[in-house]
Amino acid sequence: MKHPYHDYTLADALALATTLKKDRLIKDMKPTEARTMTPFTVENIEEAIAIMKLELRLSSFNWITGRVALELLLATNGESVTFIP
Repeated sequence: MKHPYHDYTLADALALATTLKKDRLIKDMKPTEARTMTPFTVENIEEAIAIMKLELRLSSFNWITGRVALELLLATNGESVTFIP
């Protein structure tokens, strides 16, 4: 799936959610723990949506990439979405 107004795909949105999840977990780790952490991914679309909603809520600016990613994730999950150019 691709966003109708931006050059952004579902794969991009999932990669962003995975990076954000990893960054949140690493913040609370010791450096030695972070170096030995095994690779992981977001488990499902619902988890990716929750991550993006949290990050958008915590953001102190109009984060267009986060909004675009959330729009794609919601549409993929079968929810009604108004895509914003």
